[in-house]
Amino acid sequence: MNFSLTAFQWPPFFTGLISMAVVLAFGLAASRRATAGVPAGAQNFMETAMETFQDLVNQMAPPELAPNLSLLALTLFLLLVVANLLGLLPLPGFGGDWLHSPTASLSIPAGLAAAMFLLIQWAGIKYKGFGGWVYGWVWKPFPVVGLVINALEQLVMPVSLAFRLFGNILAGELVLRMTTHLPHGIGGILTTFGVGTLWLVFSVVISLIQALIFTILTVAYMSIQASNEH
Repeated sequence: MNFSLTAFQWPPFFTGLISMAVVLAFGLAASRRATAGVPAGAQNFMETAMETFQDLVNQMAPPELAPNLSLLALTLFLLLVVANLLGLLPLPGFGGDWLHSPTASLSIPAGLAAAMFLLIQWAGIKYKGFGGWVYGWVWKPFPVVGLVINALEQLVMPVSLAFRLFGNILAGELVLRMTTHLPHGIGGILTTFGVGTLWLVFSVVISLIQALIFTILTVAYMSIQASNEH
């Protein structure tokens, strides 16, 4: 259990690299096997996923932002899915019998949330101009008072993104590991298998949902910042 934001930890660093490598390898494999005909396998999955996120982003983002934001959303979602699921693999890990999800270490979700915060502010500056971005921070919804309101809103956003992701993934891993310490014997084995399997399925669903929530909220915040109506 790692709540540190500053102490360097090798396990989340390595599993984070593994997550990025898996997503990169899958994307390269899908692109290299791409054909102009009927897609299949990895190409079919990537095209379907891209179309899904394009439809989602087009409903939320300004037209000029949507194309780049769709690719960011898909990449972020795939990275988080892989990172969240790593902790559910019963393989020898770093100092334990399981791999640990990088997102179960607070520094990783906090780093991702901070990076998304900077991208969100960049979107505001790029599509509103620096003056429009400052105006949105200081004068809306009320002059000067808006600075306090917007500062609280903007700073709470990365904190909520980070802790929501971290808390759910860490809780899933802890409960899953607890199921491996149930009493031995036939009854214990059957209980471990039953409870562990049910919780494993539940954790997979939660991992997917948390990756989607993080991605959708990032898209929503960036769309709001880039919109001239905000």
